[in-house]
Amino acid sequence: MGRIAAEVDGRPADLGTSLQRAVLARLVCAQGQVVSTDRFVDDLWRGQPPPRALGALQVYVSNLRRALEPGRAPRAPARVLVTAPPGYRLALEPGDVDAWRFPRLVESAAGLLTEGRHARVLEVVDEALALWTGPAYAEFGEEEWAVPEVVHLDELRAVAVECRAEAGLAIGRQAEVVPELERHLTAHPLRENAVRLLALAYYRAGRQGEALAVLRRTRDLLADQLGVDPGPALRAVEADILGQAASLDAPPAVRAPVVPAPAPPQDPEPVRMVGRTAELSRLAAAAEQARAGFRIAWLGGDAGSGKSTLADALVRRLAADGWQTVVGRCPETTGGVPPAWAWSEVLRELSATCPPEPETAARLAPLLTDDAAPVGQFWLARAAGDYLEGVPGPLLIVLEDVHRADEETLQLLRHLAGRLTRTPVLVLLTHRPAEAGDDLTATGAALAVQAAENITLGGLGEPEVARLLAERSGTRVDEATVRTVTERTGGNPLFVTETARLLAVDGPSAAHALPPGVRDLIRRRLARLPATARTTLRNAAVLGREADADVLIAMPGADEETVLDGLEAGVLSGLLEEPRPGRVRFAHVLVRETLYEDIPRLRRTRMHGKVLAALERVRPGDVGALGHHALAAATTATALTAAEYAARAAGQATALYAHRRRRRCWRARWARSTC
Repeated sequence: MGRIAAEVDGRPADLGTSLQRAVLARLVCAQGQVVSTDRFVDDLWRGQPPPRALGALQVYVSNLRRALEPGRAPRAPARVLVTAPPGYRLALEPGDVDAWRFPRLVESAAGLLTEGRHARVLEVVDEALALWTGPAYAEFGEEEWAVPEVVHLDELRAVAVECRAEAGLAIGRQAEVVPELERHLTAHPLRENAVRLLALAYYRAGRQGEALAVLRRTRDLLADQLGVDPGPALRAVEADILGQAASLDAPPAVRAPVVPAPAPPQDPEPVRMVGRTAELSRLAAAAEQARAGFRIAWLGGDAGSGKSTLADALVRRLAADGWQTVVGRCPETTGGVPPAWAWSEVLRELSATCPPEPETAARLAPLLTDDAAPVGQFWLARAAGDYLEGVPGPLLIVLEDVHRADEETLQLLRHLAGRLTRTPVLVLLTHRPAEAGDDLTATGAALAVQAAENITLGGLGEPEVARLLAERSGTRVDEATVRTVTERTGGNPLFVTETARLLAVDGPSAAHALPPGVRDLIRRRLARLPATARTTLRNAAVLGREADADVLIAMPGADEETVLDGLEAGVLSGLLEEPRPGRVRFAHVLVRETLYEDIPRLRRTRMHGKVLAALERVRPGDVGALGHHALAAATTATALTAAEYAARAAGQATALYAHRRRRRCWRARWARSTC
């Protein structure tokens, strides 16, 4: 409640730059729940992260940990800002964070008011309001991730002020209550409970005229701005004032204001996995094989396919069976990140509960501390093997996003696979197959003998999509909506979840929307392609969900090899599929829509014209497509030609009894011919 700040042992902590403070504010806003690294990157950089965003986030977290726990030993685990797959959370008590403590104080005051303990209400509310030093989340209050919490806290603050006024009136302090409520209503003129309390305070202070005036002014305001009449409580108090009811002179019946239910910080519940039960069983079977010695399991899939959620489910399942579990992540950028960082995370977490012998710790120092002198890669790998052999097992090591792994990470993995052949260790590697480099491919070949499982996640089916939509949106979703969302998203869990958020706000129409988070994710995937490939995919998006390679090659200015290379890149990246020879299909409708909507309108019109020219050459009998692209490409100079194509398409639709399509074509023809 104000500019974010922290105190350690009574002294202010240096929270660093604005983005670094935003990390802490985002964690406070999450109420002790886990914030994933992907969500951090999207929220901090508003969907437009720099190339090294994840590395920057890790630096911010490291700096905050030093500020919040200045006395923490070098290898000791963090106790405040803790790592919790797939991200971070604040492990603090409600009383340690003002924004978490305030709702509890307001709730307590409301309970005391109900019990008639009015003097104690004033004490608790004063304590709660004293926590405010400025607007909620001051410098971050307009960020999309902060707005819901700002609204929640502001509502509770208004409730606290009204709770204090109610208690003050009950013990005869109307002289103090009047100016407080006047200030309150200036900021919140439509709060009917505040108006009721102010009218009552005016009446008890002998100011009947002002009491009636504030009630009538509120009636006019409600009618002008909302088109509604005052509620029963305001109408009742107005009638009592007009009749000078004796009940107004006595302490009013105690009313507890409605307090929005606070969201208590607690240990975060894991995200419940929807579907993927067969895949989880396969990974559990791989773990059983690993009891006899080192095994590798590969878990692949596109961004948002649920790899981390499935890996987390395996971690929980094996931990319940007595396994030690640990997670390391390959950062998105190698710039500024120490070599083999994923293994550093693994070994630092393990060493916190199972410290290595002093001699082994000295050899592992480059992986356990930030300022150790480098040693040879071979000797470091031997030290890691010596340590892991002595860790009580069985042991699950999850390495996330190994498509980003540097050479040192993969080299250490290959060394350990040969060293720990009889040690009960399962290493689960999550990756995006479309982004695998040569080093990862070579590593997969080298570890083929130890591979116990290789899973690639596809999309969820309609039953799982229905469950996910219902759980994430909190609303009932009909079969048609489920079918539409499944088709548009390809069953990608992240895409489905983002659509569910829109459904919760906008209703069924959101099934056809393009969620901003999905759009940004697709843009990041497209940005990894060569520029010529992106051009080819944009041309394909103009054709529609499916595209004919011959048409793309026939477009003016196109080069056959460039087009084929671009389509191949789209297929290899998972953005395109090949339903049949010579045709490609976007894997998700949302991919096509992102590409198409990002094309400026003027350029889009000209691109439809190029498609029309290509169709006239290679598909002159495709009347429907010719009519569609002619209309989309029409200008005042080409309107008559477009209208003729529309007429031909309407005639074909009539022959096929497609009357609705015929009407659309004739309407479009009329519109173009009269421009």
